[in-house]
Amino acid sequence: MSQSPTRSFTTNPAYAANDAWTTYRGPQQKATYTTPTTTYRTTQNPVYYNASTKTFYPSTPIRSITPTYTPIALQDPITVTKPRTLLVVLDLNGTLFYRAKNNKRNVTPRPYLQAFLDFIFEHCKVMVWSSAQPHSVDAMLSCGFGNRISKLERVWTRNHFRLSEHDYNKKVLTIKDLEFIWDAIKAEKTGAAAKGTSTAAATVVNSKKAMEDQPEVFDQTNTVLIDDSFDKVQLQPHNGVQLLDFDEDLARAGTDCELLKVRRYLEKLIYQKNVSAYMRVHPFNSNAPLHEDDDDVAKKNNDTMNAKDVDELADLASRLEKSSI
Repeated sequence: MSQSPTRSFTTNPAYAANDAWTTYRGPQQKATYTTPTTTYRTTQNPVYYNASTKTFYPSTPIRSITPTYTPIALQDPITVTKPRTLLVVLDLNGTLFYRAKNNKRNVTPRPYLQAFLDFIFEHCKVMVWSSAQPHSVDAMLSCGFGNRISKLERVWTRNHFRLSEHDYNKKVLTIKDLEFIWDAIKAEKTGAAAKGTSTAAATVVNSKKAMEDQPEVFDQTNTVLIDDSFDKVQLQPHNGVQLLDFDEDLARAGTDCELLKVRRYLEKLIYQKNVSAYMRVHPFNSNAPLHEDDDDVAKKNNDTMNAKDVDELADLASRLEKSSI
């Protein structure tokens, strides 16, 4: 397969300590050799970026970090007095939901999901980008987002990773390149502006409405990707909030408070002039203790659970027990 000259593989320094990240050896290759009587075809060992999960490298090499990214991230953090509108990009499986491996229809929302969504939809622009296929994304959204689905800026799925057909149907590392999102928003803004110019006969009211409807400009200073995978955000490493993977054990325990901590972290980020600069100096820490207010939220949440909530938890426990490996 031909490769773009603008893309070259790199192992980013920020990920050098990640034991799962191995040296790139190129895509799997086949070799042929012939003896006087037989022709043999051999295949090299599979090339994984993570052998424990049997996840392959993509066939298209991973590009280098954009040269302008690091200097902007190295700026000094500046706190502003008025909150800024951030673009929050949400992962789903392992971040906001747990899907049973042997029954993908069993979807468990992460604790405090509703309170978390209430906050980000009130203070931020919100979109979803999942490496799952569209039907799986729809299933997860229907389990926890309710009428907020219509309020999402956009919903991106596996279709938006620009994967080859070979990689689309294979378990490969999917990089969430935020430049794809920023470029898409800029293109929409340019298109909206061009459309407004071509309708000069429109009324002043309609023109004002068109300007209000134009997408905002987003970049590394005001975009936050929330994901459970450290590797997926490697092209913009200081824009990623890495959560603990919401797995079967956490889903069964029901004591996870990760979304309370992320909400507290976002409360700080909305007052940052450049979130990548702040996140470089103050990365999200899953091990940080809960704030006193968070303890109150957790206690109130537990105290106000009604009979329906209890029934749902009992049903969840039963389904997890049946689907346990």
